[in-house]
Parts: sequence; C-alpha cells; structure tokens
Amino acid sequence: MIDNGPQPLSPSSGVVRPGVNLGNGPILPAVTLIKGQIIEGVVVQLQPRLLVDTANSIFSAAASSAAYTLGERLLFKVLDPDVHPPRLELLRSGQLPVSSLGQQSAFLRSLLYRPDGLKPLQQWLSSHLSGAQLPSSLATLLQSFWQLPNPPKAIDIQKFLLMSGLFSESRGQAESLANALMGPAAAHNDLKALLKLLALEEGFEQQVKPLLEALNSSQIKSLDALLNNQTHYQWLMPWFGEQHLLITLQQNQQQRSQKVWSVSLAHEGPELGELQINLLLTEHTLAHETTASLHFSSDQAWLAPLVHGSKQQLHNTLKLHSINLQQVSVGPIIEPEIQAKSQAVHSILDVHV
Repeated sequence: MIDNGPQPLSPSSGVVRPGVNLGNGPILPAVTLIKGQIIEGVVVQLQPRLLVDTANSIFSAAASSAAYTLGERLLFKVLDPDVHPPRLELLRSGQLPVSSLGQQSAFLRSLLYRPDGLKPLQQWLSSHLSGAQLPSSLATLLQSFWQLPNPPKAIDIQKFLLMSGLFSESRGQAESLANALMGPAAAHNDLKALLKLLALEEGFEQQVKPLLEALNSSQIKSLDALLNNQTHYQWLMPWFGEQHLLITLQQNQQQRSQKVWSVSLAHEGPELGELQINLLLTEHTLAHETTASLHFSSDQAWLAPLVHGSKQQLHNTLKLHSINLQQVSVGPIIEPEIQAKSQAVHSILDVHV
C-alpha cells in the first residue's frame, strides 16, 4: 500500500513529539537516512492510521494496523532514502543475523548492518581534498594527512591503515601496536580525531556527523565479529593521489579453522571507474606456504587485457612474500541489488515523515 503523497500526519492522541507536524504546529525537521541502514520503531498509534515512533521521526506507515499492537517494536531497512516519502522494508523475524550487540539498541543495529559503512567517508575524502569547501587550516591538514611517500614501503602502508581511525581508542595504551607506530591519536595522525576537530567548526557539524558514524559502523562490525569468533576489519588507504581504496579483511569461523582469509579492495573514481579486487589467502602449515586466488571485477573494458598481460608479474611479486599465486580471474561487477531483486520482498512501506 502507498500513502497519498507528502501530506501532514494525522492528529493523534497520546503522541507528543517536538518538531513533528501532526496537523498543526511546527513542521518535521529534515531526517537523514542512509540506504541499507536498519532503524527501530515503536508502534505508538493504531487509529486513525498506524504511527511508528523512531529515534529520528514519527513514521505514518501505509500498512494495516490490524496486524500490530501498541508498544510493539518493529525493524525497518531503508531501501531508498532519496524519494519522498522514503521507501522502507519491514523486516520479519529471522531476516537479520543474531547479534548480542545488535540486540542492545536500534542505533547499534543501524551501524552494525549498514552496508558499505565507510563509503560516505571514502566519497567525502575524495571530493574534499581540494580544500575548496573547508577552512584553510583544516584543508591543509587534510592534504598533508594522506601524503604517501613514493614509492611507499610496507611500514608506510601499515601506518596509513592505522590512520583510518579504526584503532583510535587503543592508541592511548602504550603497549599497543598502533601507539608504537603512530603515537597517541591526534588530528595530524588519526582521521577520527581530525573529523572530531572539524565537527567543532561552525557549519560543519551536520556534514561531519555521518562521517563519524561511518567510522563507528566499521568499529562496531569489527567488535561484533570478534565476539562471534570471526574477523571483520575495514580501512581506507590513499591511492592514486586524491582517490582511496576501501580494504576489507574478513574471516568467518570455518575460515579461521582452515586458516583462510578473505581480502577485498574496492575503488570507484573518474579515472578507473568501479574496481573490485577479491583475494583469498590460504595458509598451509604443513607445506610451510601460503596460496592465493585473485579475482578482478570492473565496469571498464581496460581491466581484462591488463590483468591477463601481467599474470607473471603478479606471480613474481607475491612469490617475494612467500605467496604462491594459484588462480587469477577477471569478470564484470555484480551488484548485490541484482540478486536481492530476484528474491521476494516481504513488506515494502512507503511512509510519511
């Protein structure tokens, strides 16, 4: 069912929420939603229409109130935040993995199950390195922040991964690796510290808030994986001047027992288009070697001949690090949404906000 456009919410009894337009009074403030995020709502009214109260707003859902009860907690996935009203999917029991962290609060659930959590930060960095929209002092700091030496050494890359902000909280401990390499977190050597500084600048708080949430999302995913005997880390690393690679390291329980690691590198930019590199590493303890399988994906035609022409170079480079390259393949980008569209949608709600 679809509501009839962006009309004011119907008056409701027993619902008081500052800033929400319930027929008269102030209008609803702008709500920032992110595609894929999970939000939690509480049913606060059944008649004359179903009202669901969330952390950001009250949603008037185009759904039959007969299936719900007052006080019931519902979970929604944001499908399209850019249309008005936004498009949400009502999630049924079992559609989300069981998580001790995710059960704590709606905000943690939103951060935990947010797809491409660091992507907003990746895009912001690429678009603001010119410094045109930043205070000059902070623009200079941001410019120098991402300067890799040419050519970079392994220790340089390691430092820049730590500078993504994922390990900020551990850098106050002198015994930690992050502290030994980078020192305590500060604006000149830690992205999260830099963003917190930028948030203090007048007019930048709302712009920076989702960027800090992106880093928090990465941290929450890592913590949740750790609690479930898994591994999930994400970093950003400068690449090709003003572009950035999003690096993801994953290992589920089965892979951990088999000493297998999954590494993905993702990039999207005007020069190279959309590029994904998936690397599967397997450690063979008895044979004292590590084997690798590489798969390259792109929306550009230049990648396939380049990869096929450089297989031997890839093999020789990895061999220097005691890694035996077993397989190299190239294919097109496969969007996750394509697979999702082929599956039955449980309940799509168009809502008033």
